Amino acid sequence: MAVNGWKNISIICGVFLMATIITGSSQGVERLVRPPALAGTWYPGQPDELSTLIATLQGRSKPVTEAAGSPPIRAVILPHAGYRFSGETALAGLQPLKGATFKRVIVLGPSHQKSFMGLVLPRATHFRTPLGEIPLDAGAMARLANHPMFHTIPGVHDQEHSIEIQLPLLQTVLAQGFQLLPLLVGQMDAMGFAQAAEALRPLCDDKTLLVISGDFTHYGNHFNYQPFPVDAKIADNLKTLDMGAVAKILSRDPQGFLDYKQQSGITACAFGPVMVLLNLISHPVEPRLVQYRTSGSENGDFSHSVSYVAMTFHATQNLAEMGPEMGVLSKNDMKRLHTLAITAVMAAVQSQGAVKTLEEGADLEELQERFGEPSGAFVTLKRSGRLRGCIGQLQPVQPLYKAVMENAAHAALRDSRFKPVASSELDGMELEVSVLSPMRPIASWENFEVGRQGVVLSKQGRRAVFLPEVAVEQGWSREETLNHLAQKAGLPPDAWRQGATFEVFTSQTYTAPLRLPTHSNGDGASDS
Repeated sequence: MAVNGWKNISIICGVFLMATIITGSSQGVERLVRPPALAGTWYPGQPDELSTLIATLQGRSKPVTEAAGSPPIRAVILPHAGYRFSGETALAGLQPLKGATFKRVIVLGPSHQKSFMGLVLPRATHFRTPLGEIPLDAGAMARLANHPMFHTIPGVHDQEHSIEIQLPLLQTVLAQGFQLLPLLVGQMDAMGFAQAAEALRPLCDDKTLLVISGDFTHYGNHFNYQPFPVDAKIADNLKTLDMGAVAKILSRDPQGFLDYKQQSGITACAFGPVMVLLNLISHPVEPRLVQYRTSGSENGDFSHSVSYVAMTFHATQNLAEMGPEMGVLSKNDMKRLHTLAITAVMAAVQSQGAVKTLEEGADLEELQERFGEPSGAFVTLKRSGRLRGCIGQLQPVQPLYKAVMENAAHAALRDSRFKPVASSELDGMELEVSVLSPMRPIASWENFEVGRQGVVLSKQGRRAVFLPEVAVEQGWSREETLNHLAQKAGLPPDAWRQGATFEVFTSQTYTAPLRLPTHSNGDGASDS
């Protein structure tokens, strides 16, 4: 399938369609320190003066007192203006973490300097502030550098304020010794944000704090955004606008947050990082609004006002443990998915396109109830025992029924290795649906269980996947499987032996001839 920007990254049975060569990882390179770009302007440049200001702001921040037994804070949203504007609000969100020990702090911030797709890693080993140097998490950076959504762009981090502004506050409030993972979030669609979240999920363990750096409404001519006039109601109107966005965060609703931005036009630079967060959290997470302020309320000038929000996100479970889970599907469920895939293939072949209309005529309420949870899925087409098309998604970023229907249509028409399937070929074709478990990283290739697990190899921005049955069908050993997998990724056969990372998964499959059933059993599953 052709990919436009960072839209849905589908996979052609074994090879990711999008592979970006990543260079500049901090692993194995000389010491590179990013110096502070804001010291002396956005915050004081001298250590003593900076510490004094932060202490003063801490005294004024009035954080919410945490009740005894409150679940741990897993993530925070903090504003990122100069300290005299938003430092108090940021510290109100951080103060409940005073003295907390973390191994890793991930900071997601928007880019105000350059526009790009995906997420950008820095070319550095340390970030420096007037309070000292913070080492970057080289291991996490190397892992993400193998993922096609994460890359480096020279200079993007150099002058960007959204991450740096948080660092002296983190150095002051948290216990020393954490490593930093700074990531700038660029443009993506809804599925791209979901895929970014799943790539970050394994890193969000008990010893990790996730910091979302971003401001909310930017109002005024300077920001080309004036949805209402500067009058006596301006403060209330701004609060209503901002609280509409906060409400979507409190309800853990990424699609609602996206829809609200599109409907209201709210100019919130926090949008991208928040979208990643909302795709990471689920119902066990309790979001709390800690503080809301606007610069207009502080200085009396609403002709140019920025809104600041501090929020905390509490959960007994860490975010790494909250990935979508797909339970075992019954045989009738797999038959129903197979029938959906057949319907999608036939509609796509007959129209030679239009995936968007595939849900028309389907019982959407039934589909959403039975197959509404996100899941990875593949659809494979074979004719006379030979592969005729295979497209899928590894990450659980779409409801299962949508993933199956879209991948079925794409397998028929958009597998670039084959010509689109013609109507005359449908008779005698075989269709297989594979529903994937969530992926999990493994420490070494030696932990890959051939035949039981599917495997994803990632290296230098290239990725490739084999479903569990591939090695069995070909009669390959583990080493032979990985040799072929490396070649699928466009790498030398033995490239998997050094510098590669691996993820594994299991799958449920259902294979049957590509023909619509003449009748169905009581629950709507095909009897074919």
